[in-house]
Amino acid sequence: MGKGARVRDIRPGGKVEGLFCVSEKALRTTRNGAPFLVLTLSDNTGQIEARVWDNAQELGSGFDKGDIIFIEADAVEFNGQCQLKVNRCEQALDEEIDPSHFLPVSPCDLKKAWQVCSKAIKRVKEPNLALVLKEIFSDKATKKAFKEAPAAKRMHHAYIGGLLEHSASLVELVGLVVNRYPHLHSDLLVSASLLHDIGKIRELSWARPPIDYTDEGRLLGHIQLGVEIIDSACKGLGISCNSENILALKHIVLSHHGQKEFGSPVLPMTEEAVVFHMLDDLDAKLNFLSGLKMARGETKSWGWSDYQHLFERFFFLPPFSMQETDEKATEQGIHKGKGPIQPTLWDTDES
Repeated sequence: MGKGARVRDIRPGGKVEGLFCVSEKALRTTRNGAPFLVLTLSDNTGQIEARVWDNAQELGSGFDKGDIIFIEADAVEFNGQCQLKVNRCEQALDEEIDPSHFLPVSPCDLKKAWQVCSKAIKRVKEPNLALVLKEIFSDKATKKAFKEAPAAKRMHHAYIGGLLEHSASLVELVGLVVNRYPHLHSDLLVSASLLHDIGKIRELSWARPPIDYTDEGRLLGHIQLGVEIIDSACKGLGISCNSENILALKHIVLSHHGQKEFGSPVLPMTEEAVVFHMLDDLDAKLNFLSGLKMARGETKSWGWSDYQHLFERFFFLPPFSMQETDEKATEQGIHKGKGPIQPTLWDTDES
């Protein structure tokens, strides 16, 4: 089943069929005591009010707030606003749901982002690191989750494809840094770019809105889960989990938050770990600031953000233009709007 109608395209007088997320749900009664349902339905293009007048209790018992439902409805005008009169609704099956229809999606070109990552995997020559990368990403479920997962619930890259975008950005940043500091272990840094947040595929759930934590994600966290994924790959390959480069990789995974109070059980204690923490922090913070710029809307001058409690400051930001996320703004590179990222040692013409 496809998505069907989108909120932004619904106009009074039309028939509506499609999948929508139940953002709000309440059972109320008319003046005559008859029950009816008040719904707010949404997708990634907006939200719309809806009412179920007939068989409200029976139909409403089949789904909850946060569920994806299929509806057949009439679009009507009420108090100057478009509203849906729902004639039929039922909960959608998981296999019918594409989460990108109901959650924000990365503004970057995710196909090109995966090409950046897949090329980097092929270029890692250190035997143990190369084997671990191939073992992890040859699993179809893991690769699918890696391409879809957000990188966080709220803070940075908190949208479908966010983990892939963030990882590809780090692969390219690593290429730039290694060009300047060639003594650094490039295979180790690239492997860390791809695997430092691999635990997010188990820490977070995104099949149905909203993005949230899984039980194991809340109890263990993505850092612990990421190390488990690496160790599991090593055991499957017959590689020692404590061989030199695997140990160095796991150290970066464990230390990439930089400080214990930010969730890392250990501090960065190798050159590569120090470098990687800085690059990871750079990409995350710039993505966060980009979100603050978008929240201000299209403006013509610099201006202040709301107070950001996590950073204990306001941010003074330049104008935001919708061209920054325009799909036509660039034909190359994974990021739109500022032209392609400059070529690095990881860029080739290979597929």
